[in-house]
Amino acid sequence: MRVKIKHEKLREYMSVNNWSEKDLAEKMGVSYVTVYRVLRKKREPGNEFIAKLLNVLEGATFEELFYLDSSVTKRE
Repeated sequence: MRVKIKHEKLREYMSVNNWSEKDLAEKMGVSYVTVYRVLRKKREPGNEFIAKLLNVLEGATFEELFYLDSSVTKRE
C-alpha cells in the first residue's frame, strides 16, 4: 500500500492561505523541488513530507489530505 496525496485538497488549502508552491516549501522546511515533484505526481509523499505538511496546515487531517492506494502493479 502506498500513501497518495489528494492534490485538489492540498491546492484548496494553498489557495485559502494564498500560498504558492514556493511558500509551501518554505513553511514546510523542504526544497521547492520536493513540493513541485509531489504536486505533479512525479514523487510520492514520504513520511517526513506528510508530517511536515500536516504540521503546517493546522486543522488538516491525514484523511483529508491523503489516501491509501492498495493497487498492486505486477512485475515481470
